[in-house]
Amino acid sequence: MLANIRIGNILDWMKMKKIVIPVLIIAVLLIVAIKVVSAEKPVPVNTVPVKKGDVDRIVSSTSSGSVEPAEKANLMSEYPGAVTRINYKKGDHVKKGDIIIVMDNAIAKVELDSTEEAYSRAKRLFPSRAISKASLDTAMYAYRGALARYEQSFIRTPLSGVITELNVHLGEFPLGGNSMLPGATSSLQQYGLLVQVVDDGSYHIKAPFDEVDSGMIKTGQQAHITFDAFPDRVFEGRVIDVSPAVSTALDLNRTIEAQISLPHISGIKMGMSADVEIIVSVAKDVLYVPTYTIQDSSATNKFVWVVRNGRAAKTDVQTGISNWDSTVITKGLTQDMKVILPSDKYTLREGMKVSAHD
Repeated sequence: MLANIRIGNILDWMKMKKIVIPVLIIAVLLIVAIKVVSAEKPVPVNTVPVKKGDVDRIVSSTSSGSVEPAEKANLMSEYPGAVTRINYKKGDHVKKGDIIIVMDNAIAKVELDSTEEAYSRAKRLFPSRAISKASLDTAMYAYRGALARYEQSFIRTPLSGVITELNVHLGEFPLGGNSMLPGATSSLQQYGLLVQVVDDGSYHIKAPFDEVDSGMIKTGQQAHITFDAFPDRVFEGRVIDVSPAVSTALDLNRTIEAQISLPHISGIKMGMSADVEIIVSVAKDVLYVPTYTIQDSSATNKFVWVVRNGRAAKTDVQTGISNWDSTVITKGLTQDMKVILPSDKYTLREGMKVSAHD
């Protein structure tokens, strides 16, 4: 009887042991895990607060535009004489109406003096009816023609600016019209163009934009302009013209051309390449974060990492308009929440202990 009791107790103990030992193991593991978690050192992370303000929506040029003068004048001779005087050189600044080149006008001056004298005489005689109205008109037209021919011997600039091309020398006979000059070495010279004067007081930039953006680009919009020669500066301009037609020069990249005004800035030279961004709309008084903090979990879902109770938390967001720098947050964040900046110094995971540094 006693033996049966002892055997029963042993069996009961063995059954209990099968239950107690796993429980003890689990308890020990939990204690260890708690200690490990409590001993986890926070990872330093860089953060920025969710801000509130204005965010620009921009469209960017598909390729670099080029700096052009607001105005330029290509001057050629309509007079057959030889060059007798050159008053300026390439690079000189001139004012509207200045005489740059003088042609041999001795014969034209004789004709002018003669017709002027005849016209003056006719005006004196006509009131007394000593000559007919037709004779007076003939003298007047002869004088005006001679004056026009004489004036053609002076190459004047129709605008103020700088001489960028001067393709003539003393004694040469510029032929005018579309005649090629002997020894022509430039595209201007080829067609009798003697002088080019450009307005260096203001510039504009012509830049191409994707046709899908054409409906958003309007005259008067502000533009940001950057140059490779000035990598740390952004210049301001305005849209002054938008091409009414789409260019089909590239079948796979159809574009429209926008013209951007740019005031005179020291160091900017004509022909420079420029990248242009046009501000097509502005979202005012909205929440926004740096664009590069937003990540995609799928084609339609976006998220950011934030600091919540000292730990990294993956947070889904909905976004609005965006540019290279900032993106509007329409849902998911509140002002001043700390958004963790991406870095190759740490890999974020849900619940990871972090210490935030702005």
